[in-house]
Amino acid sequence: MKKLLLIAAMAVMTLGAWAQSASDYGIVMEQPAGELRTYDRAGYAYYYSGEYIRRGAQTGTIDIVFGENNKVYFKQPLSKLEINSWIEGTLSDDGTTITVPMGQNVAYDAEVNDVITLAMLDYDDEYEEFAVRNSAQYVQFSVTEDKISLIGTSTYVVFGAVYANSQEWAGYADYNSVYTPTTQAEDVLVELPAGVETQVYTFEANGYDGTAFKYNVNVGIDNNDVYIQGIFSDVPQSWIKGTRNGNTVTFAQDQYIGQVAGKPNYMAGGQTNASGQKDICDFVLAYDEATDTYTNVTDYLLQNTTKGVVYYVQAFNNIVITRNVNDGAYTIPYSESFETQAAFSEFTVINANNDGRTWTYGGTVGQNVAYQWDSNNAADDWLITPALIMEPEVEYEFGIDAKASGYPERLEVMVGAEPTVEAMTTTIIPAVVVEGYDVAHHTGRFTVPASKLDGKYYIGIHAISDADQFVLTIDNLSVVVAEPSAISEVNVDRVQDNNYYDLMGRKYDSNNLPAGIYIHNGKKIIVK
Repeated sequence: MKKLLLIAAMAVMTLGAWAQSASDYGIVMEQPAGELRTYDRAGYAYYYSGEYIRRGAQTGTIDIVFGENNKVYFKQPLSKLEINSWIEGTLSDDGTTITVPMGQNVAYDAEVNDVITLAMLDYDDEYEEFAVRNSAQYVQFSVTEDKISLIGTSTYVVFGAVYANSQEWAGYADYNSVYTPTTQAEDVLVELPAGVETQVYTFEANGYDGTAFKYNVNVGIDNNDVYIQGIFSDVPQSWIKGTRNGNTVTFAQDQYIGQVAGKPNYMAGGQTNASGQKDICDFVLAYDEATDTYTNVTDYLLQNTTKGVVYYVQAFNNIVITRNVNDGAYTIPYSESFETQAAFSEFTVINANNDGRTWTYGGTVGQNVAYQWDSNNAADDWLITPALIMEPEVEYEFGIDAKASGYPERLEVMVGAEPTVEAMTTTIIPAVVVEGYDVAHHTGRFTVPASKLDGKYYIGIHAISDADQFVLTIDNLSVVVAEPSAISEVNVDRVQDNNYYDLMGRKYDSNNLPAGIYIHNGKKIIVK
């Protein structure tokens, strides 16, 4: 059985050739006389994508003309049927209901030589089939001052279109439609008020698929107003604004956060209802003053591509936003798998030979970072981590995944006290060749070069491939405290003499062992 999906990327089935004269089929293409009003669409739609039936959110706007004699006209009445035809309805005398007759023609498909006409349909979820509801001669919309709402539809009863001759579903259907007056003035980015100081917090959360996210955001407090910048990776410079009331902070739904791929995006909360569906709502964080930490009360924080319904690009839950006492630096253990553009933006990129080719996000595919070749110049390009808190006396282990794309590549890894080329003075991984198509994991042990009062150090991945190679891709950086190399530090005679030795080779009385790790008869034991 084909799988019905709620997805965030819309694909519209397009019609074939159009008739030379739409009027031949009673299709109205010219705007009727009357007062034109524009509304934002919300609700859901069925449509075809390839061989699958999909279900997604309605987006964009709809034009409605209010004419004489209570006539009302809808342009592009079905959200995925991107043909600018008009249909007619009648407004009730009390102005509360619009009635739209079924059977109105909205398009002609010359490829099948059939007219597409309006119909009410029943949807069979088990067999994924639509059938015309012949008893439904019209559809109705309720009208209030602030919205127009489609009445009597659901997941299984939809307002759609069929081919007139075959009565087969034409690939377009809407339900739970809500039209609200368009107010462009609302689409204004939130701005941090002048003079408000910000502090760095660490944002940790899970995506809808369970992917773990961790990166820094900025938080500003202005009396009872709370501003957060950098949560959504597509718009890392955008702010959202909440209002504190006691120990909760409420962020109003549908805050505009900027254009993504040419479309407006909005912040919203998502709350799971009793039916397991998600509803749009305000987003609420709980604040713990003792730990200076915010956690989510609302189920989800959404980067939404429309207003009023859940239609998201990013969805976060299990959110923890904690004051970063190291002013943006990360503690060890540290890892980065470049799940988002925002994560990459925390790294410093230095094109040392200034040749126009350097590290970029996304690589050839997916969520990673890549250096792409220059035909004339050998690589001399640095990718430097955010600040990491490390101590000179501790040995650390750095790990990284790297792969080539058929041509041999080269890289080295260094550590320094500043995010500059000059500061990269200590080698972690000497120059290594990366070749073939398979991912290889490279590691190196190191100690940081000297003591710093702030404890901040930076690791630089240096692309040094020859000129005119191909693509060097890296992913999955990690820094951990190195495990001690215990066995090599204990000689064979001692291992066999039944005594206990610490990792420095010192002998201990078996009746008086402090807590720690010991070697006894060639085996490692832990005393707690």
